[in-house]
Amino acid sequence: MSPAFAFLGVSILGTWGLASLGLIVGGIFMLFFPGDPTTASGHTLGGIVLLVTGLASGGLMQLVLGPLLGIDLPTPLKAKNIVPAARMKKWAAAGAVRDYPDGMPKEIRLRSQRVTMVRMGETIYALGGLCSHARLPLSGFPGSPVKAEPVRGDCVTCPFHGARFEVASGKVVRQPFSSEFNNDHPFLGRLQSKLMFFNKNAEDMQTYPVRIEDGIIMVGLPK
Repeated sequence: MSPAFAFLGVSILGTWGLASLGLIVGGIFMLFFPGDPTTASGHTLGGIVLLVTGLASGGLMQLVLGPLLGIDLPTPLKAKNIVPAARMKKWAAAGAVRDYPDGMPKEIRLRSQRVTMVRMGETIYALGGLCSHARLPLSGFPGSPVKAEPVRGDCVTCPFHGARFEVASGKVVRQPFSSEFNNDHPFLGRLQSKLMFFNKNAEDMQTYPVRIEDGIIMVGLPK
């Protein structure tokens, strides 16, 4: 792809994203900060129209942008689809223990599978690469402000909306948009909790069996 076409594509998508965000913010202001109380009722319909248009535009942009960047749609992952460990018979090498920072989630690809690796001392755990709440990476986006959160209390935290999971079992121990997370993250927490009113729950995460052979980490994957 030529640099000119790449620049044009990024410019179009960037403008599209800013326009969608502007519509959403405008709708929120018209609904919750109408200004003149005597005409506030007249702003309600306009605010709803702007908000719905912005959300629809942003959703359409994700449909277009997602496949280009390898980003999954922000839809929940259901615990009923978890594959039992007994069916993980295909083992894949995931590197050496020293390749992973202690106490910090790191995403890798194993045979097209997105897997979050977590090292705690000499013990290695493997979970699904995407948070069960909105299919966003538990390790954040490299090079962006949204980075992986350190492991706390044997739990990994999604940096996007604050859902928390046990690294060993994948059990959800804190739902997204908790008051603690919202207070610390005004945009990712308080604002997005209003925009994602239809999806505020996380379910248990997929985990993968791990063993170490001659210093190399092996992760069991579904057949």
